[in-house]
Amino acid sequence: MYFLGIDGGGTKTDFLLLDENGKTIAQRKIGTISYKHVGMDYVTELLRENINQILDGNDAYICLAFPNWGESRVNDERFLCRIDKITDRPMKIVNDSAAGWAGSLGLEEGINLVAGTGSIAYGQNKFGTEARAGGWDDGFSDEGSCYWLGKKALELFSKESDGRVKKGKLLEIFRYNFNLKNDFDLIDIFDEVYKNNRTKTAELQKLLLQAAMQGDEEAIRLYEAAAEELALIIGAVYRKLEFSGDTIVSYSGGLFHAGDFILKPLVRKLEENGICLCPPKSVSYTHLRAHETGAYL
Repeated sequence: MYFLGIDGGGTKTDFLLLDENGKTIAQRKIGTISYKHVGMDYVTELLRENINQILDGNDAYICLAFPNWGESRVNDERFLCRIDKITDRPMKIVNDSAAGWAGSLGLEEGINLVAGTGSIAYGQNKFGTEARAGGWDDGFSDEGSCYWLGKKALELFSKESDGRVKKGKLLEIFRYNFNLKNDFDLIDIFDEVYKNNRTKTAELQKLLLQAAMQGDEEAIRLYEAAAEELALIIGAVYRKLEFSGDTIVSYSGGLFHAGDFILKPLVRKLEENGICLCPPKSVSYTHLRAHETGAYL
């Protein structure tokens, strides 16, 4: 018997097929399966095609960590009506934040924060009670995420260009990256490339990180602002589950490639409220050492 885990995020989706001894049989990575961004029909076909290819006729129990799951009764029902078009194998569906918790905490009680394209925290206590916070919608939520920081990076460029804030490295990084002859050229680029593209907007966080690494004070402050938002998300779950100071709180997601720019202010903010942040169980020793030494991953 095989076990297939599917971890869908706002940007990418990972498939991992294991045997009953935990040995990896196959794995692959594709784009997002968020129906909000690519449509329900496309998601249905994408899952059907990839599940059939990776299982190659074998039986398996499937756990699908699905973006948007549990956030719309209408769309949950629409998706459930399509399950038989995707696979006839037994499938458990959870919100993708639950997969982050399971991997980072090894199914132990506690909280996991996901900060990638979007942001959300999910936790369970010893009684199996679950709670989440954040991740409502990218239009008015996902605070502290790469997408949120990507939008803030665009805002900061306009402020540095105007002189509303101190000019920093972000200004020249944007000018070079977009080959701007005039700073206002960024408006057309935004309208054509970024305005309706959540994934590409989230990638602008990498330019913000470059600026922070080169000492742009305003860029560094944006990571501190993101950490404050993420601490609020964690705190909400912490209170809902009535946790105490010895609760494990971990993290996962692409934003943490920013290393100490996000981790240091987040740890500091959480410690002010008696909460300790712990590295995820699934992170390698090398990865942990990089965080500890402040290296950029």
